[in-house]
Amino acid sequence: MSKPNISPKSFIVSIVFLHCVGCDSFEPLEKTPSESRLKTPSISDSQKVDLLSKEELKERLEPSYAKKPEMRFLRAPKLRSLDIPLVHGMNSIWGATGRDHIGRMYFGISAWDGLEDPSGSLWRFDPSSDAFECLGSVNEKLDELGIRVKSPFPETQIKIHSKIFQADDGRIYFSTQDEHQEKEDGSSGALFGGRLISFEPKTQRWECILKSPEGLIALAARGRYVIAQGYFGHVVYQYDTESRTLRSKRLGTFKGHVSRNIFMDRRMHVYGIRVKPAGDDDQQGVYQVEDQRLRVSLVELDTQLQEVQDWPLDDYLLTGTTSSEGITGYCELNDGSIAFVAQTGALWKISLDNGNAKLDRLGWFSPEGSAFCGGLFCPFGERYICGFTIKKQGEPYKWTVFDMDKRQSYTLKVDPHSQSLLNREHLLAYGTETIDHQSRAYVVGWRQVNNGKAPHILQLIWE
Repeated sequence: MSKPNISPKSFIVSIVFLHCVGCDSFEPLEKTPSESRLKTPSISDSQKVDLLSKEELKERLEPSYAKKPEMRFLRAPKLRSLDIPLVHGMNSIWGATGRDHIGRMYFGISAWDGLEDPSGSLWRFDPSSDAFECLGSVNEKLDELGIRVKSPFPETQIKIHSKIFQADDGRIYFSTQDEHQEKEDGSSGALFGGRLISFEPKTQRWECILKSPEGLIALAARGRYVIAQGYFGHVVYQYDTESRTLRSKRLGTFKGHVSRNIFMDRRMHVYGIRVKPAGDDDQQGVYQVEDQRLRVSLVELDTQLQEVQDWPLDDYLLTGTTSSEGITGYCELNDGSIAFVAQTGALWKISLDNGNAKLDRLGWFSPEGSAFCGGLFCPFGERYICGFTIKKQGEPYKWTVFDMDKRQSYTLKVDPHSQSLLNREHLLAYGTETIDHQSRAYVVGWRQVNNGKAPHILQLIWE
């Protein structure tokens, strides 16, 4: 996917954070007009919102939260732009963020595909010193390892698109993808497929774990397992870091549709998107696309990649091209539950009950109804999730807080300097669940630089 995939009818980037309540630092807010709208309105429909004053808001928030130090997370954050060194060919950071066990942040940079030898690169940022370090170019590392494909021309791995995780073996894991010959309708995959790569932080040694025929767009890691998702077809690859073995399972999808995220719970169960022809009796999660009736579901797989559950998903944007993005953000709460959001802004939560998972629809993340969400975060870990939203390109970004107990969302104003950073030309903002040891979050994407575009990183700070 060489450019951002934006719904033609809605585009909202949301970054969601769990927050405490009771502070008096709120600006007037918009709130959801009802507890939650579980029916899908037309994406183009306008949604009426009410304004909530500071006094009204304080009355609605539980007093028990008012004295907690975490209440600062209920404020809109202040934004700071981090100046990553710009190298020729850098294009964007497509949500490729992560953190190691000692608090250093990792970013996967993607390259312009029009270069002679475009390559993704891995960077590390130390929040204690504000220092960036390039850890290597993917193409160059494949050359050093002696495994780079040379025909019909030298292999290119243009993007690091996945999240970046440190597994229990101490290694950093991420995945890469090529885009040569790829077609957005899924009729042709990338020439060189994808790579699952590990990076050893102490020795800075790279290792290729897997070369897949599919581009590897999403990744998750937990305990001994690393999961990567390939497209087209939503092929799930599992790497066991203890036995150093691989297994895979194909979930299936429709033409060029690709979900941008896959995630795991604390039991190391995997959750991914499946699209298949709908049966005659199927009613939920059913969509008419082109001339086909299709069913979209969230599938749970156990540690052996055996299917456990298959939940239909309503209010999901499905097309036959890479323009639909599937799961665009998720975040884990202290109790092990996981909130996730689809491209439409429809919000769900996976909860664990006596060792079993259940799925609940929470409503719409934005007070304005259907809206795109580019990532979720939870620095507090309970009840409140929040993030940036934008109704469509050209409109200003907003900061949104969602109360999962009341199933209501609110919009807060950011300070003028932060808003000026968000208003930069052609700014895109992505990233999910990446927070450093000082509870500062990171939002990434691209921005206009001279006549081209380059990656940007925003650090979100609560005071």
